[in-house]
Amino acid sequence: MVHAPLFAGLTLLTLVLLQSMRPRTFGTTAWAIRLAFIAATLFVAGILVEMLQGMIGRSASVHDAIANGLGILAATAWFAASGLESSVGRRALQLLGAIFIGLTWWGPFTIIRDCLKVDSDFPRIASFETPIEITRWHFNRGRRGRTKSNVTDGEFALKWTPKDAPHPAMTLLEVASDWSEVETLELDIVLNSKQPPADLVQPEQPDRTWELIVKVIDEDHEDYHEDVAKHYVTLRSGEPQHVVFPRQSIINGPKDRELDMTRIKMVSVLVHQPGPDVELVVDHVHATLKQPTAEQKQ
Repeated sequence: MVHAPLFAGLTLLTLVLLQSMRPRTFGTTAWAIRLAFIAATLFVAGILVEMLQGMIGRSASVHDAIANGLGILAATAWFAASGLESSVGRRALQLLGAIFIGLTWWGPFTIIRDCLKVDSDFPRIASFETPIEITRWHFNRGRRGRTKSNVTDGEFALKWTPKDAPHPAMTLLEVASDWSEVETLELDIVLNSKQPPADLVQPEQPDRTWELIVKVIDEDHEDYHEDVAKHYVTLRSGEPQHVVFPRQSIINGPKDRELDMTRIKMVSVLVHQPGPDVELVVDHVHATLKQPTAEQKQ
């Protein structure tokens, strides 16, 4: 959200200083060339800064480069508006500049609103009704998207196709931290696997099963293996599972301590050795809360 206003301010400052030092008549060729040169120079500088960030360990962002450019366009529109005699023309260019800034803020505002919903929606944790909900999760392996199959809450569920690797995981990074009143963590999940033709399956061969691990991780964790709460689930292809992770199991999960229910950091769903052609449909990730006692009700 800072990129566009920053480059707009830098562009305006440069144009105003040059105009005060070496004035050019508004609307002339020399004036237009200066305006275009300053805008192009600053836009290239913004791209170079993003490229440099990618070389020194920070992420180079195309969105940031576009925001820089829109900020420059906004400044040129405002600067040009200052030289117009027509009030209608001035207001039109001023509005155009504001629109350029607004375009860069739309995405960040959407993310901020979604971050606020993380706490306001709790104990509902994830229902995947909007595409932006998926951005709360980190998928270290595999493809993801929304689906209308095997939905248990709302109209959409998450479909995740994990990579054929030892333990791919999907981890919720945006979660309400205070679980002091949580009684259970629950979610619905279906694993689908392409089965071999019936004539290739040996009658005495048992059905293949998969191990799913649900993890709850607090801020005090020292590792992601022993110092977390883990709940194991056995899955068979095509069989829906309603997973319930009880409160006491979450608290007693870490090996040498109790998990802090007031400082929850992440929730992770891990599949052990999924194999090829496996997909998981996950929906209605939610917590249930303690019921108030008779005294509390009074």
